[in-house]
Amino acid sequence: MTMLNISVLGKLRIQQNGRPLPGLVARKSQALLCYLAFTGQPHSRQALAGLLWSEMDEEKARRNLRVALSRMKGSLAGHLIIQRRTLAFNKERPYALDVTQFETTLKQKELSIDELKQATKLYRGSFLDDFNVRDAPLFEEWVRLQQEHYRQLAMDGLYRLSAMQTEAQQFNDGIETLNRLLLLEPWMEEAHRQLMLLLAVSGQRTAALAQYETCAALLDEELGVEPASETTALYQKIRAEELDDLLPHLTVVPSPAPKPLPPPFQMPAGIPHFVGRAAQQQAIAQTLQDDETTAVQAIVGMGGVGKSTLAAQIAAQLQGHFPDGVLWANAATSEPMSVLESWAQLYGYDFSAVGDVESMAAAFRSALADKRVLLVLDDVRSAARIRPLLPSGSNCRVLLTMRDQDLARVLNAQVWSLQELSPENGRLLFRRILGEKRVEAEPDAAAAICDELANLPLAVEITAQRLKSRPRRKLADLAQRLRDEKERLSLLTISDREVRASFALSWETLDRDLKRVFALLGLFAGRSFAAEAVARIAEMDAYLLEDKLYALVALSLLREEGQTRYQLHPLLADFAREQLGEDVEEEVNGRFAHYYLQFAQQNQTDYDALRPEWDNLMAAMAAAHTHQLHQTVIDFADALNDAWFARGRYTQARIGHQWVSVATKKQKNEIAQSNSLRQLGLACLEQRDFHEATQHLLESNQLSEKTNNLASIAQNHCDLARIAIEQSDYDRAKKHILSSRSLRETLEDTEGMADVLHVEARMHYFRGDYEETIRLGTRGLSILEANGKIEKAIRTLSLLATTFTVKNDLNLAESYARQALQLSERFQDKGDRAVIFSVLGNIARLQERLDIAQQYTETSLRLLETVGDLGSQAMVLYQLGRIHLKKDQVELALQKGLRSMELCQLAQFRLQLAWTFTHLAECFEHMNQFSLAQEKWQAARELAQSLKHPVLTNYIRKHS
Repeated sequence: MTMLNISVLGKLRIQQNGRPLPGLVARKSQALLCYLAFTGQPHSRQALAGLLWSEMDEEKARRNLRVALSRMKGSLAGHLIIQRRTLAFNKERPYALDVTQFETTLKQKELSIDELKQATKLYRGSFLDDFNVRDAPLFEEWVRLQQEHYRQLAMDGLYRLSAMQTEAQQFNDGIETLNRLLLLEPWMEEAHRQLMLLLAVSGQRTAALAQYETCAALLDEELGVEPASETTALYQKIRAEELDDLLPHLTVVPSPAPKPLPPPFQMPAGIPHFVGRAAQQQAIAQTLQDDETTAVQAIVGMGGVGKSTLAAQIAAQLQGHFPDGVLWANAATSEPMSVLESWAQLYGYDFSAVGDVESMAAAFRSALADKRVLLVLDDVRSAARIRPLLPSGSNCRVLLTMRDQDLARVLNAQVWSLQELSPENGRLLFRRILGEKRVEAEPDAAAAICDELANLPLAVEITAQRLKSRPRRKLADLAQRLRDEKERLSLLTISDREVRASFALSWETLDRDLKRVFALLGLFAGRSFAAEAVARIAEMDAYLLEDKLYALVALSLLREEGQTRYQLHPLLADFAREQLGEDVEEEVNGRFAHYYLQFAQQNQTDYDALRPEWDNLMAAMAAAHTHQLHQTVIDFADALNDAWFARGRYTQARIGHQWVSVATKKQKNEIAQSNSLRQLGLACLEQRDFHEATQHLLESNQLSEKTNNLASIAQNHCDLARIAIEQSDYDRAKKHILSSRSLRETLEDTEGMADVLHVEARMHYFRGDYEETIRLGTRGLSILEANGKIEKAIRTLSLLATTFTVKNDLNLAESYARQALQLSERFQDKGDRAVIFSVLGNIARLQERLDIAQQYTETSLRLLETVGDLGSQAMVLYQLGRIHLKKDQVELALQKGLRSMELCQLAQFRLQLAWTFTHLAECFEHMNQFSLAQEKWQAARELAQSLKHPVLTNYIRKHS
C-alpha cells in the first residue's frame, strides 16, 4: 500500500513512497489536497469551490472543482473520499502530515532536549511558504491564519528548547536555537536577553553587547519602545565584565510583568430571561475547558436565534476557568486596531504608537502568550477582519458567533448549530418577560403567539416586551394580527431592535442569484419542500439549484430536513416573500401551482409521495384559487379527491371543494358544480357536521334535478339518509333510502344498489334490528362480489363485524373485521382502518384480552384524531373507558368517559351520548358516588326513550 507524505511547514512537499507525486502539479489541486488533509473532516463542494475559486461565479467554480478532482483521482486513488455533496481526506489510508507530528509533540508538557530538537526541526519555514494560489483570497486568508499559528507554536518550542539548553549549559546549542527564534520574532525581547546572556558566558562579550544594540534598535523601530530595565541591567553587567555574577543564574529571564491590573471580564450585562439552552451551553463550555479540543468554537445560526445571548451566558459561566480574563468584541462593527488597542490597555500595555494592525496583533499575542484568556468575537462576517484578533497561545480559547457555517470552517472552528427554541421554551421565555398573571389570563392566545413566531427568541422577546408596555392590549388580538403573514414582520419591532433588520443583514450578503432563489422560498411560507420543486419554479437546473440551497444552509438562512428536504423559518419566509416583488408574484405563483398540480396528477394513489407534500399541495391549490386559475383548481380536486377521503383528510377536502364550487360556478358548469357540492357535503358528513352536509347535498340535488342527472340525485338521497340515521331520524332516512333505491333500479345501477343496502343496513343496526342488518349487509356484499367491486365492501364488512360483536358471535365478528382490515390496508383507507381497529378492540375486550383491546383501541383513536371525526372519536373513547373500567382503572375510565361525553355533545351524537352516560354511571358506582351515578342513569334513560332504541333501553333496565 502506498504511503503519502505531505509536508506543509516550509515549501510544500507531496511525496508517495519517498518520491514526488506524479500528476499533481496544479496549484489548486495541491491546495485542495492540503486543505482536506489538514482539516481532516468532510467539506461541502459548495464550500470548497468558494474557498479556491471565490473570484469566479458559482457555476464556473463548481466546474473547476470537478476538473481538479478528475485530475487528482489517478494519482490519489484511495486517499480521497468523494461523495455527491462532500469531499474528505481518507485518514484510514497510510499517510503522514508534518504539522500533526509537530503540533502533537509541542503540546506535551514534559519533553526532553532531543525530543524538542526533533520537533522544532520539522519547522522548515512558514506554513505553505511561498505557496501562492491565484484568485483564492479565502484560501490565502486561511493560510495566513495557519502561518501565524504555527509560527507562534515554533517560537514557543524554540524558547522552551533554549531554556533547557541554558540550564544544561549547552551554550553553543542554545545560541543557535535563539538565533533561529529571533529569525521568527525579531522583536522578542526575552530571546534577545537570553542570547546576550549565553554569548557573554561563552566568551563572546562583544557579540553580547552588539546583540543589545540590535535589540534596542528593533524595539524602537518596530514598537517605539525602549528595552526593559532587566535587559538594560544585563547589558550593563556584561559591559562591566561582571560575568561572575551571571554564572550562578543561568536561567531564562522572564518577560516584564504587566502592571498589576485586575483581569478584565468584558461580557455584556446579564441576560434576565435566558431559557432553553442549558444542554448546548454546558456542551460548549465543557469543550472550551478541554485542552485537547479545537481552540476555536463557533455558534452558528440565523439572525435573531440567540447566538450572542448564549455566548454571553457561556462567557459568564467560564470566568473562573479563564483567570486572566474574558475579552469581548463586536466583530462586525469594531475596527481590529481599536479592539487590539483597547484590549492591550486592559492588561497595562500602550500600543498607541504601533502603526499597523499586523504589528499590533503580534505584540498583543506576545502579551497573551502565558495567559489563560477567553476571547468572544460576536457577529463574525469576515475572516480577514478577525484574523488579527485571534491569539496563538495554547492556553487561550476563542468563541465566535456567526451566520455562515463555511466561514466557521475556514477559521478551523468547531461548529455548534443553534436553532429556534422548542415550543415549551418559547412559551417559557414569553411568560418570563410578560409575567405569569398576564399569560395565565389568556394561555391559548399566548401559545398561539409563540407558534406564529415559530419560537424565534428575538421575535418572542420583542413581542413580549411590546405587550408588557401595553398592559390593556389583549393577547388574542395580537395573536390574530400575527396570523397576517404580510404584516407580521412590521409588528416585530421595539426601540432599536427589529427582526426584519436582523434578516436584512443576511440578505445583503447574498449575490443576485442567491437573492432570487431565497425570495422564491418565501412561496413555501415555512413549509418543508424538495429541491426539485424549487428548481421547477425557478426554472433552473436541479443540480445548480441544489448548490444554491447548500449555500443558503451554510449561511443559516435555510435548514436541511431529513435526507432530501429543506425548510425556511416562517419569519424568514415572510421576509423572503417581501423580496419577491409584486411584479413577479403572479407569474411565480402560477408556476408554483402548476408544478404541484402535475405532482398531484402523477402521484394520485402514491400516498407515501403525497404525505410530505400535503401542505404544499393545498397552498398551490390556494394560489390557483387566489389568482382565479379556475381549471387548475378543478384539476387539483380531480387529482386529490380520492386521496383526501382515503387518508381521512376531510378538512382539506372541504376547503378544496369550496374553491372548486367557486371555480365551477364561474365556468357555469352546473354538472361539475353539483358533483363538487356533493363531495363537499360528504366531507362535512365524515366530520359529523350534519347541518353543513345537508345544505351542500340539497344544493347539489337542486343542480342535479336541473340537469336531470339521476345518478347524482340517487347518490345525494343515499348520503342524506346517512345524515338522518346519525340524527336518529329514521322516518326521514327511510324516505331518502326509498328514493335512492327507486332511482338505482331505474338506472339498473347494481353497484349503487349495494350502497343503498349498506345505508339501510346501518339504519337497522342503529334501531337494534340486528337480523335485518345482517340480511341487508350480506346481500350488499354479494352484489359487490358479483360486480368485482370488493374494494367498496370495507364499511359493510365493518358493520357486519360490529353487529356480530353485539350478538356475541365473536369468531364470525373477528372474521369480518379481519377481511375489512385487509382491504383497508390494501387500499390505504385511513378512516376505515381506524374504525376497524376499534371493532377489533371491542372484540378483544369481550374476549377478556384487555391489553390487546387497549392497543387496538388506542391505535384507532390516534388515527381518528388526525381525521377530525369527533363522533367516531367519542365512540372509541367510550370503548377505551370500558376497557379501563374492566381493568379496575376507574380514574382513567372516568376521564375517557368525560371526554367522550364532551365530543358527543359537540358532534350532536345522541345515541353514543346515551351509551356514554351509562359508562359514566358505572364509573361513579365504582367510586361509591351513587347520586352522580343515578343522574347519569336517568340521562341515559331519557335519551333511550326518545331514540326508541330497544337494546339501549334493555341495557339500562338491566344495569341501573
